[in-house]
Amino acid sequence: MEFTSSELEFLRSQRVGRLATVGPSGWPHVVPVMYSLDESGAFEFDVDGVKLRNLTAEVRAALVIDAMGPKRGVAVQGRAELIAPERAKLIGVHKFSWGL
Repeated sequence: MEFTSSELEFLRSQRVGRLATVGPSGWPHVVPVMYSLDESGAFEFDVDGVKLRNLTAEVRAALVIDAMGPKRGVAVQGRAELIAPERAKLIGVHKFSWGL
Protein backbone atom coordinates (compact mmCIF):
# COMPACT_ATOMS: atom_id res chain seq x y z
CA MET A 1 0.00 0.00 0.00
CA GLU A 2 1.30 3.44 -0.85
CA PHE A 3 0.72 6.66 1.03
CA THR A 4 0.45 10.09 -0.54
CA SER A 5 3.14 12.62 0.28
CA SER A 6 0.77 14.50 2.61
CA GLU A 7 -0.16 11.26 4.39
CA LEU A 8 3.51 10.34 4.83
CA GLU A 9 4.35 13.79 6.15
CA PHE A 10 1.53 13.55 8.67
CA LEU A 11 2.36 9.96 9.73
CA ARG A 12 6.02 10.87 10.28
CA SER A 13 5.02 13.89 12.38
CA GLN A 14 3.04 11.76 14.85
CA ARG A 15 4.22 9.12 17.33
CA VAL A 16 1.06 7.60 18.85
CA GLY A 17 -1.82 5.78 17.21
CA ARG A 18 -4.72 3.66 18.39
CA LEU A 19 -4.40 -0.04 17.60
CA ALA A 20 -7.52 -2.19 17.35
CA THR A 21 -7.21 -5.97 17.60
CA VAL A 22 -9.88 -8.68 17.67
CA GLY A 23 -10.35 -10.41 21.01
CA PRO A 24 -11.37 -14.05 21.52
CA SER A 25 -15.00 -13.01 22.01
CA GLY A 26 -14.97 -11.14 18.69
CA TRP A 27 -15.10 -7.74 20.37
CA PRO A 28 -12.48 -5.13 19.44
CA HIS A 29 -9.72 -4.19 21.85
CA VAL A 30 -8.33 -0.68 21.27
CA VAL A 31 -5.19 0.69 22.91
CA PRO A 32 -2.72 3.49 22.18
CA VAL A 33 0.66 2.43 20.78
CA MET A 34 3.83 4.25 19.86
CA TYR A 35 4.72 3.38 16.29
CA SER A 36 7.35 3.86 13.64
CA LEU A 37 6.80 3.75 9.91
CA ASP A 38 9.31 1.64 7.98
CA GLU A 39 10.50 2.21 4.42
CA SER A 40 7.88 -0.21 3.01
CA GLY A 41 4.99 1.71 4.63
CA ALA A 42 4.40 -0.84 7.41
CA PHE A 43 3.84 0.32 10.99
CA GLU A 44 6.04 -1.23 13.69
CA PHE A 45 5.04 -1.24 17.35
CA ASP A 46 5.52 -3.13 20.63
CA VAL A 47 3.02 -5.81 21.63
CA ASP A 48 2.50 -7.58 24.91
CA GLY A 49 -0.36 -8.84 27.05
CA VAL A 50 -3.77 -8.61 25.40
CA LYS A 51 -2.40 -7.16 22.15
CA LEU A 52 0.02 -10.06 21.78
CA ARG A 53 -2.61 -12.66 22.62
CA ASN A 54 -5.07 -11.16 20.15
CA LEU A 55 -2.59 -10.79 17.27
CA THR A 56 -1.31 -14.32 17.80
CA ALA A 57 -4.86 -15.67 17.33
CA GLU A 58 -6.15 -13.19 14.72
CA VAL A 59 -3.88 -11.18 12.41
CA ARG A 60 -6.49 -8.64 11.31
CA ALA A 61 -6.00 -5.27 12.99
CA ALA A 62 -6.48 -1.56 12.43
CA LEU A 63 -4.49 1.52 13.35
CA VAL A 64 -5.75 5.10 13.50
CA ILE A 65 -3.41 8.07 13.71
CA ASP A 66 -5.21 11.37 14.13
CA ALA A 67 -4.77 14.91 15.35
CA MET A 68 -7.26 17.52 16.45
CA GLY A 69 -7.22 21.15 15.39
CA PRO A 70 -7.53 20.92 12.47
CA LYS A 71 -9.06 17.45 12.30
CA ARG A 72 -6.85 15.20 10.21
CA GLY A 73 -5.74 11.60 10.25
CA VAL A 74 -5.08 8.28 8.59
CA ALA A 75 -6.78 4.95 9.30
CA VAL A 76 -5.24 1.68 8.13
CA GLN A 77 -6.74 -1.81 8.17
CA GLY A 78 -4.40 -4.72 7.58
CA ARG A 79 -2.64 -7.80 8.82
CA ALA A 80 -0.15 -7.89 11.65
CA GLU A 81 3.01 -9.99 11.71
CA LEU A 82 5.08 -10.73 14.79
CA ILE A 83 8.65 -9.72 13.95
CA ALA A 84 10.28 -10.23 17.36
CA PRO A 85 9.16 -11.65 20.74
CA GLU A 86 7.23 -8.48 21.66
CA ARG A 87 7.32 -6.53 18.40
CA ALA A 88 4.88 -6.55 15.47
CA LYS A 89 4.24 -4.75 12.23
CA LEU A 90 0.97 -3.90 10.54
CA ILE A 91 0.95 -4.27 6.78
CA GLY A 92 -1.87 -2.19 5.39
CA VAL A 93 -4.51 -3.53 3.03
CA HIS A 94 -7.02 -0.66 3.15
CA LYS A 95 -6.55 2.99 4.16
CA PHE A 96 -8.38 6.26 4.24
CA SER A 97 -7.38 9.71 5.35
CA TRP A 98 -9.11 12.96 6.13
CA GLY A 99 -8.07 16.58 6.39
CA LEU A 100 -4.74 16.01 4.62
